[in-house]
Amino acid sequence: MTSFVSLFSGAGGLDIGLEQAGWDCLFATDHDPVAIRTLEANRGVVLGQGRRALAGSVIKHADVRKLNGSDILARIGASRGSVPLLAGGPPCQSWSSAGNQQGFDDPRGRLVGDYLRIASEIDARWLLFENVRGLLTARGPDGVPGSALTEVRRSLLQRGWQTRAELLNAADYGVPQRRVRLILIGYRAGDAPTMPESTHADGASGQEWVSLGACLAEVGPVANAEIIRASGKMAIELEQ
Repeated sequence: MTSFVSLFSGAGGLDIGLEQAGWDCLFATDHDPVAIRTLEANRGVVLGQGRRALAGSVIKHADVRKLNGSDILARIGASRGSVPLLAGGPPCQSWSSAGNQQGFDDPRGRLVGDYLRIASEIDARWLLFENVRGLLTARGPDGVPGSALTEVRRSLLQRGWQTRAELLNAADYGVPQRRVRLILIGYRAGDAPTMPESTHADGASGQEWVSLGACLAEVGPVANAEIIRASGKMAIELEQ
């Protein structure tokens, strides 16, 4: 069974991508009420082949610090060890250069610990962890560059998961955006994963990156009702 639980779900981009790949989201959660409303709005979006996004998902507005694995499993009628995958990307601000890379000193950075805790409580076979590239060089409590990720991987190993981490660029897979992210996969012994082969490249041999112009050229004319026009003070400022 290819089912998964999602933490830090946001608008559901990772979840819907997994569902497009054939997985079924059983449970998705976020603490932001706007994200929850977006998840609900995305429920039922046609994915193709008779599949609809988040069709059977329990969507819950919750603080991950107050969640526990047993409650999640009870909500979806599952038992410990029966959910194949735990997916999610804990908040990235504390690892990003834009957020001054405060790491574990930032309360949002410490939410990684809740991901690890719930991973153990659910006892998923695989873990899919996504974050910014800054986590690759972020400093842990010892102040050494890269030790934050080392600490995460050590903690996962103590809990029974080996790990593989790589930087992947969305542009290398046909997305018209250069978006580099750290992808970490946790797995049990004997389940070593393979990373997807890139399909596009930047000016090298093979298929070139998809440009934004090429992407927009495939978009049909914008309907008048889809245009959001400025009003009031903003409209006046735009005219100046």
